Amino acid sequence: MDRKQSGSEMERLFIAVNLPSLLCKSLGKECSSLSATLNFAKWTHSEDYHITLQFLGDTPKPLIPDLLEALKEVSSTCKPFQLHLTEWGAFGRLEAPKVLWAGVSGEMDKLADLQKRVISATRPLGFIPEAREFKPHLTLARKYRDTLPFSLERLSDLRAQLPDVEEDIGTAGWTVDGFLVYATRMHAIPMYEMIEKLPFF
Repeated sequence: MDRKQSGSEMERLFIAVNLPSLLCKSLGKECSSLSATLNFAKWTHSEDYHITLQFLGDTPKPLIPDLLEALKEVSSTCKPFQLHLTEWGAFGRLEAPKVLWAGVSGEMDKLADLQKRVISATRPLGFIPEAREFKPHLTLARKYRDTLPFSLERLSDLRAQLPDVEEDIGTAGWTVDGFLVYATRMHAIPMYEMIEKLPFF
């Protein structure tokens, strides 16, 4: 696919599963409290929490209608399923990770199947999937910059000291009833704008 076009003719897109607003607010509140102690360069805005199914990158605007049509065929064959937030973890060097993330559990086979269907639908349009293994997660923060080395034990201790964390995590489940196409708006807050919601039937 020829993507040598000006920025005004392109949209930087990705496909994702989102979270209910109440769960985003609860998770955002916890992250906001932790940000006073854990020094990351950037914490994700609560409205930007998502599980990426496929990163598409710079996409010509004329191609978007065909993309959405292909994805509607995927969503029309899917049924709702359940997910839950689980443990937190980190990518990169453990003492200074690049990414802090929240994991998910639940009907993971259905989530993996959805991701494979999305990949299959976008490939004929010229979108090449990433080679790395699909590891569903929510990015909470990026680029650890604290003077103290990061550790999962310290993270666990800090989270345990926050009020109502156990209660919130205990109810942190939701029904996935569709997926979304987002456009990235660099330097905007929140940074991701929904282009289309594709509900299941």
